[in-house]
Amino acid sequence: MNLAKETGMSVVALALAWSKQHDFVASTLVGANTPEQLKESLAAADIVLSDDLIKKIDEISKRIMYPMG
Repeated sequence: MNLAKETGMSVVALALAWSKQHDFVASTLVGANTPEQLKESLAAADIVLSDDLIKKIDEISKRIMYPMG
């Protein structure tokens, strides 16, 4: 969450932007209960994460492993 704050985007937008920039992600599912949530998710469509930001995300991912292995 801190990384999202540093970049000035929501956690949702950061996660969706990351998802759409990786070829190994077949699809990105978006769920929303309110128009505000939908707007937040759709904001990710135009976001392109820099290589530096992706490296920071990768560093965090190495420290906090995916629980399913």
